[in-house]
Amino acid sequence: MFDELNNLLQKYPNHVTIWIAYSGGVDSHVLLHAVCEWRKQYLNRTIHAVHVHHGLQADADKWVTHCDQVCQALQVGCTILYVDIEKTAKQSMEAEARKARYNALATLMQAGDVLLTAQHQDDQAETCLLQFLRGAGARGLAAMPQIMPFSRGYLVRPLISISKQEILDYAKEHQLRWVEDSTNLDEQFTRNFLRARIMPLLKSRWPNVPETIARVAAHSAETKNLLEDLAQTDLQQVKSEYGLSVQRLRALSCARQKNLLRYWFYQQDYLLPSTIKLQHIINDVVMAREDATPCVQWSDVEVRRFGDDLYVMPVRDRHDVSVEYSWDGVEPLHVKTGVLICQGARRNMTVRFRRGGEVCRLRGRTGTHELKKLFQEWQVPPWERDRVPLIFVDGQLAAIVGCAVCEGYEELSFQWT
Repeated sequence: MFDELNNLLQKYPNHVTIWIAYSGGVDSHVLLHAVCEWRKQYLNRTIHAVHVHHGLQADADKWVTHCDQVCQALQVGCTILYVDIEKTAKQSMEAEARKARYNALATLMQAGDVLLTAQHQDDQAETCLLQFLRGAGARGLAAMPQIMPFSRGYLVRPLISISKQEILDYAKEHQLRWVEDSTNLDEQFTRNFLRARIMPLLKSRWPNVPETIARVAAHSAETKNLLEDLAQTDLQQVKSEYGLSVQRLRALSCARQKNLLRYWFYQQDYLLPSTIKLQHIINDVVMAREDATPCVQWSDVEVRRFGDDLYVMPVRDRHDVSVEYSWDGVEPLHVKTGVLICQGARRNMTVRFRRGGEVCRLRGRTGTHELKKLFQEWQVPPWERDRVPLIFVDGQLAAIVGCAVCEGYEELSFQWT
């Protein structure tokens, strides 16, 4: 354990802080104790424990006291972070607590800092098996990486190749005291059910099953990295000004299309679609007619197509086109779809959105032009057209913000963000 810990921590500069996520349980206590032992050889290293109080357990305050006492005995600082978790269904509450915990931990990190967490080999095996049961691909089966970017520094899992039994043996050898979280025994949580019922059964037949499944995770991580390298190469060939080129995407095999789409979504921090949704994206959007404007939605994400471009974006709120604003241009105008700033001459104006039938004259062109046809000419995506602010002066369309200023109103100029 010490060799692994030393090899990992020696990679990071002396001036950074090493934070240890300390719940008070046996795993994080062993990690904290081992790091403190390691520090005896490297007195110039700064280590600091951090405990997150979720407020979900009756004994949460007692855990704070315990953590504080342990840290005092080890002569290491301890920061207590308090987070509020909305009590919902058990499974979602567990996910919300994890999200809140990592968000809170991220606030402590300075540039280059290292956060140590105590996930071990058995945790890795459980995560990989859970992902398998959910039908995950290489990314899910890779489970938890030992080192990954986090906040302004890095998240490191020094115990990821250490078994639970080794951790318990260490705790016994050093006579450590820890707290027990009663929710870890609640088998309504899927991971607890797997840990209490399934893993012991597997171990009774295959004693080394945690190590074996963890090896599957390692192989899957290598596969994931290869697939990401391929996706990055494909992305360079397929990307367009607004997203992806449908024509160039179609030139790839179906498997590479799926791989690239998953990578594209993941790189932009969107929730990945299910296998069925991903197939819908290919069948209903990528393979649609060029003049079609299809859309596939999942969670709070949507994929759209316009011409040869594939777009991904958050699902948009309903937009009320009947709304209008009186504006003198002096102060920025905040509307639901953005902020409008007048940079040219200021007039008494009305700002509204397309309702149909709008026409304008453009400098250098004869006659009037329907706004609908101008949007088509300017290649404005259909889902954007009703959200483009229109400036009216004395009832006449004077400017289409971001697109054109109408003839006779050339003194007007706007910025739209």
